[in-house]
Amino acid sequence: MILEVGALAAGGDGIGRDDTGRVTFVPLTAPGDRVQIRIVKQTKSFARGEVEAIVTPSPDRVAPPCPAFVAGCGGCQWQHVALPAQIAAKHAIVANALRKVIAQVDPIVAPAPPYGWRRRARFHVDRNQIGLYRTASHKILPLAACPQLEPALEAVLALLATNAKHTPLPDGEVALLRGHAGAIAVAFERPWRAAVALVGQREIVGVIAGDQAFGTPVIEVEPGLFGNPWDFAQASAAGNAALIAVARELLGKGPGDLLELYAGAGNFTRGFTEDGWRVTPSDAFEPARPPQRFITGPVARVVETYQGKPQAIVLDPPRAGAAEAIDGIIRISPATIVYVSCDPATLARDAERLIAAGYRAERAVPVDLMPQTSHVEVALLLRAGRRD
Repeated sequence: MILEVGALAAGGDGIGRDDTGRVTFVPLTAPGDRVQIRIVKQTKSFARGEVEAIVTPSPDRVAPPCPAFVAGCGGCQWQHVALPAQIAAKHAIVANALRKVIAQVDPIVAPAPPYGWRRRARFHVDRNQIGLYRTASHKILPLAACPQLEPALEAVLALLATNAKHTPLPDGEVALLRGHAGAIAVAFERPWRAAVALVGQREIVGVIAGDQAFGTPVIEVEPGLFGNPWDFAQASAAGNAALIAVARELLGKGPGDLLELYAGAGNFTRGFTEDGWRVTPSDAFEPARPPQRFITGPVARVVETYQGKPQAIVLDPPRAGAAEAIDGIIRISPATIVYVSCDPATLARDAERLIAAGYRAERAVPVDLMPQTSHVEVALLLRAGRRD
């Protein structure tokens, strides 16, 4: 059938409606495309299609610069979409997800460069091929370069691809991390006899291979923030700085007691402390260098047993959201909540529960940390008390 693509969906696909009005998702399309598609899946409520031909290209369609994207790499979804259209689509995705929560969403903050922004990445190795999975599969597309990586990290990927020709890489995941001062750490899921030889090459200061460590694999990702390649850190340094700035602005200055949930290694903790807050960070796992007053444990237990009366709670949960924490947050009843989310849909779900308990949403600020992908972060400010 011929389909007019009207928008981009949260998962990255283009969206149109077939002749019956049924929503149809089609990957690798841009808003404004007129495409001939083949239906590959259909239900009563939606269908999925694949592009057979672009009948009329959208003005927002651009030529992808990466050959791997053209070959089917699943690392990016939107290299074929002009950056302003990507930003507009992300804002629309956030506004639609939060439509029952807040009437207006702030303009999107987009600090990261179009390419070369990724300081942290994971790749797959299978039968001595290192790369990323092809879209919607577990088949590896071999890579020796990736334009999303910071240049120094891209050089490490090339080094590993070259080394694989001489010394087979271990199957499993490989994680790369570059710190703010240039140090790089590499981690292999399984032991590798050549791992120690990487130390000293291409700014690599430490390597983890299975349960062995060589050199210094815990590096300073940002001033005062330490981690190894397996630890979570936002992939974009510029994007992370903007996200921290947004969270600090929404929270405002201390003094006051602040309970931070899903704190990780202390990404936000540093800024909140600088702003005069007395921060008690918590997470399910203790970081390599925990801040003071760190509480380790499942978030549900933390909020159920916490005995303080903080003026504010900040949370930055994983994509699944914070459903297990909401009842405890309501019990603690802080005056201010700042909820940072990488999934607008789960943010909306959790925010609706907080609003039903008496909070009101005052501001929502989207941040584009990851150009060429459909990922978007949102920081939402909620305060206790209903409007008249």
